[in-house]
Amino acid sequence: MLTGARDLDDVAALTDADVEGLLPASALAGAQVRAVVAAREEGALEPLRHLRPRAVVVVCGDGTAGRAADLVLALAGPHIDVPLIKTAVLPSWIGPLDVVVVAGDDAGDPRLAEAASRAGRRQAEVVIAGPLEGPLQESLAGPVLDMSPRVRVLERFRFAHYVCVLVAVLDSLDAVRMSGERAKLAELADELDREAAGNHPGNEMFHNSAKELAARVVGRPTVWTAETPAGMAVASHAARTFFTSAGSVSVATDVHDVVAAGPLLLRTAMPADYDPIFHDTQIDGPAAAEPIRVQVLTTPDREWLARRLTATLPEVDIQISGPAAAPTVQAPPSGPPGMGDLVPLMILALRTEMASAYLRLVGER
Repeated sequence: MLTGARDLDDVAALTDADVEGLLPASALAGAQVRAVVAAREEGALEPLRHLRPRAVVVVCGDGTAGRAADLVLALAGPHIDVPLIKTAVLPSWIGPLDVVVVAGDDAGDPRLAEAASRAGRRQAEVVIAGPLEGPLQESLAGPVLDMSPRVRVLERFRFAHYVCVLVAVLDSLDAVRMSGERAKLAELADELDREAAGNHPGNEMFHNSAKELAARVVGRPTVWTAETPAGMAVASHAARTFFTSAGSVSVATDVHDVVAAGPLLLRTAMPADYDPIFHDTQIDGPAAAEPIRVQVLTTPDREWLARRLTATLPEVDIQISGPAAAPTVQAPPSGPPGMGDLVPLMILALRTEMASAYLRLVGER
């Protein structure tokens, strides 16, 4: 029996504990995507249509917006004919030929305000992805493209908004060639709504991916990992979201680092004959600690590679969007991931956000 499984299926107790509305807020990723689509259809990004910029620069901190930028740059960077740059401070060379996206949850952050002001004075195209208010709004030096959040959620749940704003900006650059599959944000919204519906509190744990993930993590040291840079952006988001939502301390690191630490993980595994009821610390020594569990975030077409890389590890869960695939020896696709991986990775991001909300509610009781 998984730890915490009974609590996670107590719908009434979960609802009573959710005084902050964490579960409804974490389920709004699809609504955030639709809000971005609506803003684009209203013409918010129309000035970018015929622009061929020298560079697209994303100014953001290391929070939710930064992790969203890591995901989009990892997926789009190898396939688009314009440099994509993530930075905490606006570069000194910014000018009229550049697009600057200012993304961050803190409208009072002086770095964001300074970046928006200086980019405007230098006549760059400025896109505001964070809240357009306070010092940030007052600092603007000219017209901006307003892609600020329309769906009000906690900062830790704005990952979908920032990802989709950046995707919409790149997709609006009609004069810039992008190879490979294009992102379909309307379809992404539908898939995120489907995942959120499946993770409804009324669905039992074994039919609820977010509850099952929360049960696998609760009370366990956890390492989040992936085998691609895009997956690592989601893994980092998962580790930080579990900490900010539920106080669950975990780490995100590259899958090759995890494999290298495999002998250490084997040492932490629970002995087969360990029984906490009959364990006497005076005779048997310190009680065995919960072993470290590895959560691997991957896409369905790379599941085979993820399983092969982590086959020697003792406590591993492979997280993919949708049911587990049948074992196969087929190699994953060659070449860097592209926008075709956006939907499965965003589903995993939503699943981890909802799982962190469940974990918080279990801890509140």
